[in-house]
Amino acid sequence: MRRRFFVDQFHGGSTVLSGDAANHLARVLRAEPGQLFELSDGESLWLARTETVGREEIHFSLVEQIPVSKAPLHLTLLLAIVKFDRFEWAIEKATELGADEIVPLVTERSEHGLIAAAAKRALRWERILTESAQQARRLRVPFLRGAAKPRVTRPRK
Repeated sequence: MRRRFFVDQFHGGSTVLSGDAANHLARVLRAEPGQLFELSDGESLWLARTETVGREEIHFSLVEQIPVSKAPLHLTLLLAIVKFDRFEWAIEKATELGADEIVPLVTERSEHGLIAAAAKRALRWERILTESAQQARRLRVPFLRGAAKPRVTRPRK
């Protein structure tokens, strides 16, 4: 089974992978020209061949488009902000199980320190979502919304 990576866009018959993913592919996985990988831009999936491998960028030529089926449901997970190691585990598993959108919730019992730090952790959470989506061979990375406070409606007396 080929590894899957996410790129920003496909242009013509080629694309470029950059950033941490390119560094990982080049240095850790030791990619070489001619190897095949699956690439997704969130809308389509392509089998691509490495052309040039550098530490900052990897250039690919597109070989063939891989057919994908759209999910019949759009899954949104509302997840209370809890201690970060547990929250990170939960978003990783939600991604692997097919959640399309994750909304961190500020609940009555959420710790105020965690709520304040949530905005700072969003970049880390995005990275976890990307890595989990690649591992689960998803077409797209789930969308992470900003922290929300649920509206509670009380019944009238």
